Amino acid sequence: MDVIFRTNQLARCYEESERAIQEWGPVVGRRYIDRINQLYQIEDLREAYNIASLRLHGLRGSRTGQLSIYLTGRWRLIVVRGDTQRSVIVEEVSNHYDD
Repeated sequence: MDVIFRTNQLARCYEESERAIQEWGPVVGRRYIDRINQLYQIEDLREAYNIASLRLHGLRGSRTGQLSIYLTGRWRLIVVRGDTQRSVIVEEVSNHYDD
């Protein structure tokens, strides 16, 4: 799958694990990188729904159109579908109750 990062900071956090750890702490930082790696390994977004550990689901309300991927605890990775089923845009890392 093609993974597109909304910001350069999100891309750098994926490319440099120390930056991710500094940004979100060791557990969330490492899990962020793991989740992005999982997205790169699948063919299209439909496959992601079959990976139980991702807990991929659509959001509602003001976040309609966005998808949530479980990181750990209250932390989630927010993504949106790209132009095709074979692409996804990484929007943000969010603390579910701290938005």
